[in-house]
Amino acid sequence: MEFPKNNSIDTWLEKNGSPEITKLVEKNLAIATKIHELLNLRGLKPADLARLLDKKPSEISKWLTGTHTFTTKTITKIEAVLEEDIIHIEPQKIYFKVMVTNHEEMEEMLFEKSEVKTDSLSKDKKAS
Repeated sequence: MEFPKNNSIDTWLEKNGSPEITKLVEKNLAIATKIHELLNLRGLKPADLARLLDKKPSEISKWLTGTHTFTTKTITKIEAVLEEDIIHIEPQKIYFKVMVTNHEEMEEMLFEKSEVKTDSLSKDKKAS
């Protein structure tokens, strides 16, 4: 994602940034932009988001500049109150084989046919 040049973030990155920091800043700006878009779609202002999250408006303002590094916990809270994903990651199915040693063959077969359901992230785990 390209962001406007000639701003204080761009100037700072040119002097101090590494590829990793540049990537981090780009992601933070993209998250802030997405939050702005979601607020606009819902007819909300940053002060409304502050109220919904029980935060000070000044903290939300800092977040929305794109200079704040978001934690996944903060992103998840924002997603919950705005009822939409900011970051979307495809759920993955994970399969694993259970190895049982020093047990009877019958017990091993029970493990192989068992099915384990995980949390609400839709990750189905099956022993095969």
